[in-house]
Amino acid sequence: MWKLSVIFLLFGIHSVVRCEDTVSYRLSNTTEPVGYELWINTNIHNGDFEYSGRVRITIHALANTDEIQLNSVGLLIYNAYITEEGLVNAQRKSFNVNEYTENDQIIRLPLVEPLVSGRHYNLFLHFTGQLQNQAKGFFYNRYVDDFGRTFYVATTHFQHIFARWAFPCYDEPRFRTPFIVHISHGEGYWALSNMPVAGIDDHENGTVTTNFEQSVSMSVNVVAFTVSNFVSRGLIGPNNVPVTVWTPVHSIDQVEFGLNRLIDTMVALENYTGHQYSLPKLDNIVISDFVHITMENWGLMTFDSKFFLHQEGVTNLAQTIDVVKMVTHTLAHNFFGNLVGIPWWNYVWMTEGFATYFEYFLADEYFPELHMSDLFVVIFMHRILYDDSLPTTRAMSVYRENVFDLDDVFDGVALRKGSAIIRMLDNMIGKETFRKGVNYFLEEMAYKVSEPADLYRNLQKAVTEDDALPNDLTVQDLMYPWEHIAGYPLITVMRNYQANQIVVNQRKFKFQNTDDDPECSCWNVPLSMATANYPNMENTKPSVWMRSGVKEIVLSPLISVNKTWTSEEWVLFNVQQTGYYRVNYDTQNWRMLATELHQGPPFNIDTLNRAQLIDDSFNLAYSDIVEFPIALDIIKYIREEPEFPVWTAANKHLESLNRRLQGPSYDYYFGRFLRHLTEDLFDKVDVFENLDATESARITFLRPIIVDLACRSGSGKCLTATRVLVMAEALTGHRLVPHEKSSVYYCHGLKNANWQTFFYFWQRLHSLRNDQERHHLVNSLSCYQSASSVADLLGTTVDLETTGLEYTQLERFMVLATAFRNGHLRLVMVFLKENHEAIAKTYTFNSHMIEALREMTSFLQSEEDIAAFDEMLQVFFEAGHIGSLQMAGIRQEIEHNQKWVDQHQDSIEQWILNFFEPAQSSSSIKYVSLTALLFSLLLKAYL
Repeated sequence: MWKLSVIFLLFGIHSVVRCEDTVSYRLSNTTEPVGYELWINTNIHNGDFEYSGRVRITIHALANTDEIQLNSVGLLIYNAYITEEGLVNAQRKSFNVNEYTENDQIIRLPLVEPLVSGRHYNLFLHFTGQLQNQAKGFFYNRYVDDFGRTFYVATTHFQHIFARWAFPCYDEPRFRTPFIVHISHGEGYWALSNMPVAGIDDHENGTVTTNFEQSVSMSVNVVAFTVSNFVSRGLIGPNNVPVTVWTPVHSIDQVEFGLNRLIDTMVALENYTGHQYSLPKLDNIVISDFVHITMENWGLMTFDSKFFLHQEGVTNLAQTIDVVKMVTHTLAHNFFGNLVGIPWWNYVWMTEGFATYFEYFLADEYFPELHMSDLFVVIFMHRILYDDSLPTTRAMSVYRENVFDLDDVFDGVALRKGSAIIRMLDNMIGKETFRKGVNYFLEEMAYKVSEPADLYRNLQKAVTEDDALPNDLTVQDLMYPWEHIAGYPLITVMRNYQANQIVVNQRKFKFQNTDDDPECSCWNVPLSMATANYPNMENTKPSVWMRSGVKEIVLSPLISVNKTWTSEEWVLFNVQQTGYYRVNYDTQNWRMLATELHQGPPFNIDTLNRAQLIDDSFNLAYSDIVEFPIALDIIKYIREEPEFPVWTAANKHLESLNRRLQGPSYDYYFGRFLRHLTEDLFDKVDVFENLDATESARITFLRPIIVDLACRSGSGKCLTATRVLVMAEALTGHRLVPHEKSSVYYCHGLKNANWQTFFYFWQRLHSLRNDQERHHLVNSLSCYQSASSVADLLGTTVDLETTGLEYTQLERFMVLATAFRNGHLRLVMVFLKENHEAIAKTYTFNSHMIEALREMTSFLQSEEDIAAFDEMLQVFFEAGHIGSLQMAGIRQEIEHNQKWVDQHQDSIEQWILNFFEPAQSSSSIKYVSLTALLFSLLLKAYL
């Protein structure tokens, strides 16, 4: 029988003063939650942002303790008491509890009578809070209906440590418990949570309480609840699970595509994983300006409207792909993150890596023509190969405890590197073996938290069954360096042409050739290869392994690998770039590869390997590992390239050179070279949208890449054609700009358009309500040539009094970035410096701003610009907007960019001069008659 006792909390909370380096941000291991019951009372239907609540946390004492620790931020806890579970008629005493240690966001509740190890207790906390104006904790969102009325909704975002902003809790993912939620709200609104509604209680004051069923055991970061007047549309998914989408009434006709994709993806994921979706229902709420894009709350997922709504004739193919990817990514988290969790955020690469990989893997089945798995490499993997080579990179599993540093673990290493390593592992052991291991993993770890060792153990089980790795190599041994060592290897292939042998070595690759243990032979590297004799690139299984600790291996034909080659033929490593590493060759092999590419289609080298050769050669050249003419020899063939994934890889490097080589000599040298690369394809793809339904989607995506590069090169045809397109639209009201990446055409067209044309599109932006349609204009208006007009436009992004409802946070960054990318760098620097306090409130100095500042460094051309930029950085630092490490990293990029131009501009321009012998005059470019183009455009519009 339970002993009758009540343990009272003392008044107040101990405020502990500690040195920063000794502060612990983790909860103690003396207690753990085993269940929650939460009551929330909100009047959001009246536009009231205050709310109240109470929570009962059932606690298990893991040790005798006179203190309970839990997390809370920004909440006023005005009543608290604790009883031993199972007692009745216990005396209770309430105290004000409104102080806690600000540094660590931990409340420490001192107890008169200690908790006894092994016993259960009920902790009751009553609190009030304020809905946040940004997506963390319990926050509000607003929308305007078709009649101009503003409505507010309240919803939650708890990942990664934001549950503590909504209610007092054990805010760590290692704690998995059932939750019971009750929401009191206006009777004209609906409440949703993770589980189905158990019942609704009516009250006399015009409010109701929605009660929800008890949930399965889950981490607090995927708990969710929302209160809105949204309407819904639903279908029955696999295993009779209701799948419902909630959105404002004016958007309900745009949910059908996403809803159907949810059903299709649930089926695909269940088939792949061998596990059914685990909850009795799946709700999905669609809101605007959700900066996290999506959130995988279990049973109540959240989507930003731009990444879910689909309107025929408005949503283009790229935006449709985004919807499919985000639906897939978010649903994948129901298995990786929800069903199987992680104990702490150092392992977030496991959940995000799987979700990102499936985002492309399953979308590949939906868009087979686009080969989404190719786009994964050129968009995701190439980006992280760059980021992961910087001095500031980190290992995948790196421990962060400070709550102010936890954002770092949700960076590209978690999203991109995690998925790239998972892709490599998938290809190394074979897709069926990998799928079997994933099934084992989910089966063993369901409703638990897991570490990488749990994943490796289950994959090893499948590998052993299928004999998928060499006997002396385990998954654990294979994965450990990739997980725990920052960066990745550079594989150098040096050929002995006389002996017809290949010497291969590995070292750590560091961009800018910085010295950080470059001799590290740390990884077990899967070496797949193709040769001119054996160019088949379908088989991605390793031809040979380069083992950890081995600096060099020697390969001979048919002895070391089942391939042949001669000294006159090229060899290529990392087939389809399935391995997470870069490859360098001796100069002769680079030249043979360049010659092979220059033969043009049909290519013997696979699409992804053509993209790889471009990306590797340029990054090696930027790092002074190879001479820059090697990279130019590789990319010069690109004018014959029909595949947009390869152009996607090439585009970023051509744009980078285009920025770096701006100046008095640009038009004669790099501008001329860029026009040469794009002019034939520009004529083929045209600036006009091909309305023929038989046009390849790959051509549809290739068109804006070519148009953008051609216009940036100074092509008269391109600049004239785009200007006529936008001026004709402003004159006639008929849209003539292609739907895919419309911002490319609007941007270049506005650069030389008149003020009336700019004003037309500015007014049009104000009238647009569809976020996907707004995207095109937000990304182009600040391209306009007039500095004063662009200054006024930038000013509207921080004027909350008049434009607070007109821009999302992401749109603000779009306006800013488009301005400095298109000739308004100095204007942007002045704007940022003079308005930094307002920018901190509207844009906020988040990861988007740091990325924007880093990108701006590549546009700095003069000492005057550099000095002004550095002065702006100092203002940001002194105001506390950026930290010293961020500022140092940005300054390092400025130094590297300037050094690089000094060292390489002359050699690049000399190579271009030699390439054009005999030199061609830039005056040979054919200009199209403005009158003829306008006539053609108007004719198309009215036919």
